[in-house]
Amino acid sequence: MTGETILIVDDEAAFLRLAGGFLTRQGYRVVTAQDAASARKAYDAERPDLVLLDLVMPPERTPEAGLSALPHFEKSVVIVMTAHSDHELALRAVGLGAWDFLAKPVEPELLKFSVARALAKRSLERDLAQLRAQDDAEYGLVGSGPAMTRLKEMIRRIGAAELPTMILGPTGSGKELVAKALHKASARRDRPLVSIHCGAIPAELIESELFGHLKGSFTGAHADRAGLVAAANGGTLFLDEVGETPAPMQVKLLRFLQEGSYTPVGARDMRRADVRVICATHRDLEAMIAAGSFREDLYYRLRGVIIRTPALDERREDIPLLAAHLLGAAARKRRLKLSHEALVWLAAQSWPGNVRELRATIECAAALADPATASISVDDLAFARDGGASPIPAVDALEEFLPEATERLERRMIGAALAATDNNHSAAARRLGLSRVGLLKMMTRLGLR
Repeated sequence: MTGETILIVDDEAAFLRLAGGFLTRQGYRVVTAQDAASARKAYDAERPDLVLLDLVMPPERTPEAGLSALPHFEKSVVIVMTAHSDHELALRAVGLGAWDFLAKPVEPELLKFSVARALAKRSLERDLAQLRAQDDAEYGLVGSGPAMTRLKEMIRRIGAAELPTMILGPTGSGKELVAKALHKASARRDRPLVSIHCGAIPAELIESELFGHLKGSFTGAHADRAGLVAAANGGTLFLDEVGETPAPMQVKLLRFLQEGSYTPVGARDMRRADVRVICATHRDLEAMIAAGSFREDLYYRLRGVIIRTPALDERREDIPLLAAHLLGAAARKRRLKLSHEALVWLAAQSWPGNVRELRATIECAAALADPATASISVDDLAFARDGGASPIPAVDALEEFLPEATERLERRMIGAALAATDNNHSAAARRLGLSRVGLLKMMTRLGLR
């Protein structure tokens, strides 16, 4: 028994009896109605998963009766039924939100197939809604492999903590994104998240940037100015590349962390700010301490909880999903897809620049892709990365790089394609480089139908 509820709307009692009995034997719960008014009442009472709607209904017995009822069923999947000669009418119904259409008289096996396909679509919509909710809960961190799963779990567990947090990891591995996720997971999420790159500001200006200054305190200080610490009051202060902090500033930063107070440049009175401090660096701070270029007491004030972001080469199983995500952002309104061979090639490469390098490669390849093919090839990616062709691994190499994640990635890629095409199987199949039959077979294999 499937348990799904189907509402059949048709003015022919014989059809209601035959179709209703047939679908009941398939395991569905069937509700019937013979006109638009009773169909609306039945829909409101039952909230069916699927509506089988004859467009020509009493009392007017015109197609407009069925078309006008369509918006009422918008929260369900709708299959409209028309006579053989009414294809233009059926296309109008599809344009108004119907999922599919059947020509009457309806063959039982075709009805069975269409209903199963439509309900699979509804199931996918629910799964996609759950995935989107999960993605929202994970604050946009893309990836579902072991390394990313651990990272997301750490963010959930320590996000609400009021402890200083240090994010360590190679350049381009998403440390700033993790900082944003920690802020969103905290009780301070409705307050500001203020970032400063400690190595991007001249040493003589970083104190003013952090703590602010008074008018006339130095040349060019034409007015009082609040610093980033004041702007972050009640929220989170993110110190990016904290290992680049100049030595004189390290002392003042330490005092602020210890006491929660600071003095703007040119001021005499102390001011207070309530901020959670998150810092990040790709530097080996312990080696810098040994070399005398970073204060040990500041290090232990900053470190609190340590989170390590994995290098992209440590989570190769996430590369196809991440590449598709980056392509969606890079292509915008263009309909581009990555070929199967391109995904294999991406997974086979080493990415010393991590996600940042992968994003640059995808963005460049999207710009180079032939608009006529709407597909990004291995040649596009190789040229985008280093201006020439790189060795292309065999397609069978996919299993080497995605040993445990192939099925999960297929599910996510199908879900993404269906979401991007408003759950249109034919369009989704084209986007994935498959035939419509091939997509349906894959969905059946994955238990998505």
